[in-house]
Amino acid sequence: MTRRRVLAAASVAAVALLAVRASGSGGPPPLPDYVTANALQPIDRVALAAGRVGIVKGGAPAPVLYLDWRLLNGLASGAEATDALATPCCGERQDNSYAWLAARRTVPGASPDVYYVATERQGPNYTSIPTCFGDAFDTAVVTLKDRVAHNGAGSPWVRAWLAAQDAVFDGCSKTGVVLPPLDAAAPAWLRADHAYQAAALALYDGRLAEAERSFAAIERDHQSSWQPLAVYLQVRTVLRAAITGSDAAGFARAHAALARLQQAPAGTYGKSEIDRIAQILEYHERPAALLARLDRDLGTVAPAPDIAVKFKDYWALSETSPVKPEAADWIATVQTRDRSAGVAHAQEQWQATHRTAWLVAALSLVTPQDGASKALVADAARTDPRDPAWLSLHYHAMRLTIGRVPDDVMRAQVDPVLARTDLTPSDRNIFLAIRTQLAPTLADFAVHALRQPYCAGSATGCIDGDWPAGDGLLGRRGQAFVGLGGDARVIIDRLPLASRLALGRDPDLPRDFRLDLALTNYARAVALRNTAAIDETARALIKLLPQVRADWARIVATAPGPNKRFAEIFVMAKIPSLRTDLADYTRPEGTEPAFSGYWTNWMTPPVGHQAAAAAFPPASGYMPERYRDGGNASEDADPSDLPCAGKCGQGRFPFHTPPFAVPLVPAALAERQRFPMSDGEDYAASGATSMWDEALAYVRAHPNDPRAAETLYRLIRVGRWGGNHNHLGKRAFALLHSRYPKSIWAKRSPYYYNG
Repeated sequence: MTRRRVLAAASVAAVALLAVRASGSGGPPPLPDYVTANALQPIDRVALAAGRVGIVKGGAPAPVLYLDWRLLNGLASGAEATDALATPCCGERQDNSYAWLAARRTVPGASPDVYYVATERQGPNYTSIPTCFGDAFDTAVVTLKDRVAHNGAGSPWVRAWLAAQDAVFDGCSKTGVVLPPLDAAAPAWLRADHAYQAAALALYDGRLAEAERSFAAIERDHQSSWQPLAVYLQVRTVLRAAITGSDAAGFARAHAALARLQQAPAGTYGKSEIDRIAQILEYHERPAALLARLDRDLGTVAPAPDIAVKFKDYWALSETSPVKPEAADWIATVQTRDRSAGVAHAQEQWQATHRTAWLVAALSLVTPQDGASKALVADAARTDPRDPAWLSLHYHAMRLTIGRVPDDVMRAQVDPVLARTDLTPSDRNIFLAIRTQLAPTLADFAVHALRQPYCAGSATGCIDGDWPAGDGLLGRRGQAFVGLGGDARVIIDRLPLASRLALGRDPDLPRDFRLDLALTNYARAVALRNTAAIDETARALIKLLPQVRADWARIVATAPGPNKRFAEIFVMAKIPSLRTDLADYTRPEGTEPAFSGYWTNWMTPPVGHQAAAAAFPPASGYMPERYRDGGNASEDADPSDLPCAGKCGQGRFPFHTPPFAVPLVPAALAERQRFPMSDGEDYAASGATSMWDEALAYVRAHPNDPRAAETLYRLIRVGRWGGNHNHLGKRAFALLHSRYPKSIWAKRSPYYYNG
């Protein structure tokens, strides 16, 4: 047997250490974020490995927060420790089953229906228990190749081996699996393999006494290729029995089995695992003593070689310990759900220890309304800028004082940070978001509004599926992606049309964002009946959205009046995602028939009507949806956290209107009174008019217009997918089929939809 095969085979029994984790249905696919808390990207790991903490993210996993703790307290990290702690699940689990599935397909007659291997069994209380690990599949692949090489892929004995191995892997997720019976004429190698497969299946199935006896029999069979692993596998089986039973006799047997492995000759497989197995026993027998030892081992200046493995046990033990070691206490405080208690505890620890890590914890939880906030901000101001905690303290101090300190003073605090060259993309984006909310001019706003998202440029882009991109729309600057942060979109949507038009003329703004601005400006201009703005945006859209170039050109060429109004509404019927705000707008992509989204009702209130839409959309609505419900929204007047998207702690960064926009707010609100009404308002009572009804009336009055039949076709779809005001779809359907029954548009509309 090769060394590779022996090493791979060992993990067949590694299920003795059963980690229980919660099941879940998954979630949305990964998105390009502007702020990350997980340290999954190389650029973030390099910073941590070099000792640069940056802004501590309270939403980070516990191992990453432990890295932060080390660096905040002057302990080293290094590349190996950083990678080990920042890798999810400490690099422990990997799915190698697909390599196995590919290998088994090389055997003629292998069942083609096996396309997935479930590796977990259902546990109590909606949990799942990992049973089969990556090395088990590696072992199977290596063994299958060896058996094929010596016996041929078409050998009936190889097929018999495969049938038994399929049954073993069925046992990863199912109970009561039985190996196929072995033919009496089977060769010796297959008998040995079958005995090993039976022992592994017994282990997976929890028949531990049987598994132990089977591995002992393999130890006595010196002709078996699995014999060198047998002592180690017996240890793991006895260990699992001890953990399952949690009684003194079981632990005594496990110690005896481990001593036997320790006394085995040098080179016996598994001797390198002795310390780890001993720690597992200590974990279950003397958890308090192990926790104290791990705290000492992890607290050394140089990181322990097996820091991730040690931290995993350290953190698990800390979670149930009545008295937590300081590092675990700090992580639990940063992640606490009881914000008020967390502030009090962190402040107490800060006063007792004067470790700035505790000052960071307190500031990450405190709100401006808390009595402790002023003293904590003052303490942060006295911190040496060379302290690893300084950037976190600086961020939270700004979070707690924005709007209370003059904007020009706060800009002077942000600009030196943005001038640094050692910021991670996350931290730069956070401070750019703050700086954007302090912009003194529209031009200055445009300079700071763009962000670098966590995604790589490629032909297919960095958006998975149909999900929106992070907390804003993405565009390109050269070969790189850029994005508008939620804070920038909030500000843009709170500007009057004239300022939005001016921003859209900025040649330095990426084309994608000029398109977004032009379309939302067009919707506003149509709602406001601003002919000059309609024409300006239509001219820009001839190049920016050429899929409907002819419609934009017709608008520009048509004189003001009913014909121009119809041309304006006709193109709106082609763009279902068109909105007046970036908050709920989706960029049209692909050909015109592929434009996605739902039409709005476009109900225009009468002049002077106080429409509900006159209020700005809440700033929290510009955050990624997954982050909107966390934190303490009930405590905050503004539950948004636009700079950090809820990842820097429960303390939220309130939205701040930049100084250039403050005098523009009244004009912007006045315009919003003429925007389309919300769906909750009484259209009939208000005397509102529908743009779609305007288009229908125009078609009735102009039966020979070449766009008439197409308009009716589109209004039927508006009635289906955008609000069937006053049976819009039915009325359009009746007119289309009575007046244009032979048109292609009638043939494409065999139905209308009630709503």
